[in-house]
Amino acid sequence: MSILMLDARWRRLLELGGPVDIGFDEPEDWPHGPRGDAPVLAVGADRLASDLCRCGDRRFLRVVIEVAVLGGDAQAYLAPWAEVDHPTFYAYVAHATDGADAPAAASGTLANDLALAGLGDALAISFPSEARPQAAHPAFAAPLTFEALLDLYAALGHDMRPELMRS
Repeated sequence: MSILMLDARWRRLLELGGPVDIGFDEPEDWPHGPRGDAPVLAVGADRLASDLCRCGDRRFLRVVIEVAVLGGDAQAYLAPWAEVDHPTFYAYVAHATDGADAPAAASGTLANDLALAGLGDALAISFPSEARPQAAHPAFAAPLTFEALLDLYAALGHDMRPELMRS
């Protein structure tokens, strides 16, 4: 049994399905509003889809950052956007749509504010063959305490504490 099982809030979170994953609909610099239910929002040459974005001369991919919880056997996932160079972007498009080899590991910059990691922070991005691109950031290299996870949720507009205090 993990030590977190002694915390009633953790047990309640597990009853509710476990740690919550948080995704971002678009990069923070996307100037054209939400995509909504459309598969692609096109404004001029700019395009926003669920995992790909072209905005002016900039290219973005949605990535996944795993957030481990200290003392727990569950993790949360963040799905922010990363700005990448054109070769990485188009290699990923070819991989995702045409079955080309996955791109080589690359660097990118964070395109959403994650409270513990800011806009423009460097990311190391890998490309598993059957999944979204994975990103690593030093702020999430070590497991977060449960309290730090709750603080992160609150900072990202998803304060879980009131729900976790209900019986």
